[in-house]
Amino acid sequence: MLSISPTNEAIIFHKEKVIKLFEDTIKKGYILRKKVQKKLSTEFLVFLDKYKEELICAKPERLLEINQEFQKKRISSHQLKLIKSFFIQTGYKNFPNKEFLNLLGIDTCIYCNKNYTLDLDKLNNARAELDHWFPKETFPLLALSFYNLIPSCHSCNHIKHNNAPEGGWDNALQNINHPYLEDKTSIFSFSYFFTSINQPKAIIRFANTKAQNTIEFNKIDKIYETQSGRELKDLLDLRYKYSQNYLDILLNKTFTKEFSMSQEEAYRMVFGIETKEKDFHKRPFSKFKKDIIAELLKI
Repeated sequence: MLSISPTNEAIIFHKEKVIKLFEDTIKKGYILRKKVQKKLSTEFLVFLDKYKEELICAKPERLLEINQEFQKKRISSHQLKLIKSFFIQTGYKNFPNKEFLNLLGIDTCIYCNKNYTLDLDKLNNARAELDHWFPKETFPLLALSFYNLIPSCHSCNHIKHNNAPEGGWDNALQNINHPYLEDKTSIFSFSYFFTSINQPKAIIRFANTKAQNTIEFNKIDKIYETQSGRELKDLLDLRYKYSQNYLDILLNKTFTKEFSMSQEEAYRMVFGIETKEKDFHKRPFSKFKKDIIAELLKI
């Protein structure tokens, strides 16, 4: 899983869209369903007015606290359904995901870094995939919160469903990584081993239990175990089918010296990847290939 550094443009765009929805709804006091006005409870509207700014832009730890505060309210099941419908149906399903994603500047899935974040819907229109780190079905109050919207691919967006990580969602921030909360101690790297002479297999090495929990919960290990075979084989062929220092010559001499390229440009030209961690999201398989190449250069 990659980290996200949000852009000011995305933050401003998101707030403008969501605050308008919140303030309009607080003022009206109802939502429309099949052209019928459905009144929202005064208690919820007061709560929304009090926390609207934080619900939009608070960090994950605070969002969880606000959600817990809301759960203490004595609100009828009928009202809870309307409130959930407001955040998901009225709010999130009408949120301009594609424009938001363009401003955020994330090109590939934050979870797998294997697929692009844009997909085609049933009408062949481009759509942006946004995962809810705290699932919107369980945490509808956070369905529009900036730091709960994670750029993802279609597969990763649906892979966890409504399952919770070990320890539950109330403890999730301590047990698994959050893309907006960078943890330099909880890291991982890709590696490989041979199951037989001609059968390499991708594996992931973890720095600690939190990193392992993150990878296993999002099934990144399974994804790369089953879907990275060709990329891994291509890299190994460059190392083992040519001279021992072929990779070094290719990257550090041919392109960087003869063609006056930077190392980043050489990697982009030869392997189609980015080498800086902050840029991994720009091209698929960047972290995977960068880790494998670094390991091969040591041999």
